[in-house]
Amino acid sequence: IDYARQGETIITWCQNNSPDLALSFQEAAGCTEVWNRIVPIIGFREDPDTGGGLPSNQVEPIHLPEPSEESLEAILKTVTETPANHREFLASALLQDNYISKLLAIFQQAEKEGRTEVLGLFFNLFRNIVLLNEISIYELLFSDEIFHAMVAVFDHDPTIKGEKKMQHRNFLSRVKFKQVMDIKEPTLIKKIHENYRMTYFKDVVLLRFLDDGALNTLGSLIYYNNATIVSHITEHPELVRNLVLKISEAVTAIENHTTQQGNKAEDEGVKDPFLFIQELCNIVKQMQVPQRDSFYNTLVDAEIFDSVERALWAATPLKHPWVWQASVDVLHSMLIHDSALLRSFLVARIPSKRSLLARIVTMVVSPEVTPGLVHQLGEILRMVLDPDAMQTSDKDIFLNHFYSANIAHADAALTQKINTRSTMFLQYNALEMFSMCAKQHGYRAKQYIMGHQVLQKATKLVQYDDRKLTLAVIRLIRTCIGSKDPAYAKCVEKNRLLDPVIDLFIANGARYNLLNSNVIELIDFIHRENIRNLIAYIMQEHGAKFQHIGYVDTFRMMAVQHQNNSSQDAVGDPTKDEKLQPTSDGVNEEAQCEYTYFEGDDDDGQEEKAPMMDLDEEDGFMPRKAMEEDDKEDDDLIASISRRQKTGKLKGTKKNALPKKINVSRKNVLDMSSTPMEETESPRKKRRVEEEMKS
Repeated sequence: IDYARQGETIITWCQNNSPDLALSFQEAAGCTEVWNRIVPIIGFREDPDTGGGLPSNQVEPIHLPEPSEESLEAILKTVTETPANHREFLASALLQDNYISKLLAIFQQAEKEGRTEVLGLFFNLFRNIVLLNEISIYELLFSDEIFHAMVAVFDHDPTIKGEKKMQHRNFLSRVKFKQVMDIKEPTLIKKIHENYRMTYFKDVVLLRFLDDGALNTLGSLIYYNNATIVSHITEHPELVRNLVLKISEAVTAIENHTTQQGNKAEDEGVKDPFLFIQELCNIVKQMQVPQRDSFYNTLVDAEIFDSVERALWAATPLKHPWVWQASVDVLHSMLIHDSALLRSFLVARIPSKRSLLARIVTMVVSPEVTPGLVHQLGEILRMVLDPDAMQTSDKDIFLNHFYSANIAHADAALTQKINTRSTMFLQYNALEMFSMCAKQHGYRAKQYIMGHQVLQKATKLVQYDDRKLTLAVIRLIRTCIGSKDPAYAKCVEKNRLLDPVIDLFIANGARYNLLNSNVIELIDFIHRENIRNLIAYIMQEHGAKFQHIGYVDTFRMMAVQHQNNSSQDAVGDPTKDEKLQPTSDGVNEEAQCEYTYFEGDDDDGQEEKAPMMDLDEEDGFMPRKAMEEDDKEDDDLIASISRRQKTGKLKGTKKNALPKKINVSRKNVLDMSSTPMEETESPRKKRRVEEEMKS
């Protein structure tokens, strides 16, 4: 156990590879007392200045045995038993006097002689050296001078024997460095080599042994090297322009090979530019936002989109999958960073018949594309067509072009005759595209879906009994109904579009699967939103089929809702009829009264009369006779005040200060119906009368 005193109030200790522990004291006197008891037991040398052990920055140097086969076990013991807080001093000892190079020389001699036990010791020794997690050690191990000799040590894992023995050295000897971009900076090329070696070592060689600390350290070294590489490329735009030029030359080669029979564009010189820019964009995705922004702007200035557009039109996913995968990765990376970069290019290419947008939409519903690539293309379309991310000036132009020239490819896929699984797959993709459009584009999508009978075409696909296709149909119907547009609900009701879906749900029985869940959720949404025409359609046509379903309350609650709706429709809504009852001049009476009540002017000297309402006692309001008597009492009071004013008994009053007659509307009457007449008098009226009496 290694003990140390940190400052005046902290004592730390560490045992083997366990985490460091610390004991903190409130007062220095208590720390000194405990430390004085520890020192005699462990034989710790006192520091005359602090009274404790040696300060952490004055640890005595670690002395390693001289490299030899006989001292391997002692070296291994020293490396494994060194506490964590002394690892930097162990690293310093390993870096002195070419210590690691001497160990590797002994390893090579033992390998020639075939000493298996010694080779196993070397494997354990270098594995623990790597796990020291010291950057200075990593810089030496992955250098040009040491790496190839060091990686040979890891071919002799004692836990793997026979034919399964590792062959890292043989694999790395066959690796070739291809320089697609003409980089002449030696330090940059060195960092590229170091990155490859660290990545291979982290992901292959020591994947089973590396701890989180070592993984994080290696990952940080790789990240900083990548940042240096990307910064150098961004600062030299001519490198990017030359790369885009090589991509254009590769596209030209693909076009020429495509027109010539018997030739295939499999030349490595054609593949390398695409693979390089794909890897470069994957690296840039991990960088900080300013660095990504600078790099992608440099690519746009070099006209990368034009080259990608040509490449996707020239190549096919079956013959040139690497072209499509690399191009889609580049587009996806740039869209995640800033979708406006690609959308601006697509808007500028609207007049072209061979635009990038048309190619993407065509291939989404093409049987040639693999599922993984279709998913990426669909994600690209979703981000490009997102109206919230569009600029106002380009939104109408871009979306109008999409619905007039591109969406028809997806519509045509719905009517194709299904004869293979690939046909079902492209129809599934078309349904997903329409669901995305119905969710994002509102009235534009509605106009196309309703005008081209997309929902009717979609429900016909349920007959093929393909669950994935059926779920896509249900999602499309759910998305349309979920927009709460009555036109969609009317279309579903009129064309009985839920019939095949409900029949398939009943045939599915009580099996709990995605079909069951999606249909129940659809029915529950219609019930919760109380879409009357759909509730009536479902219960009248299929209500009897749901009577035996008891494991959810959705269908029972919909039946109750249907009964309530039917009762309301049969009895009628009195409130609704009363509100819509016209007056003699064709104006709604209630609206007229409320307008007079809220808009009337209360200023003195102006009198406005709202139309009096003929209310009967049976309506539940105050009897008309009582209202007339109350009005008469008010008039008598006002007349009395007027007479007193004329006789001079009310000093200081004005002739025009008489309160005006109170307008009565439905709101006044409703308030009076639940309170005594004394409480229903207008506060303004009371205040005026009181002021007259006081004066």
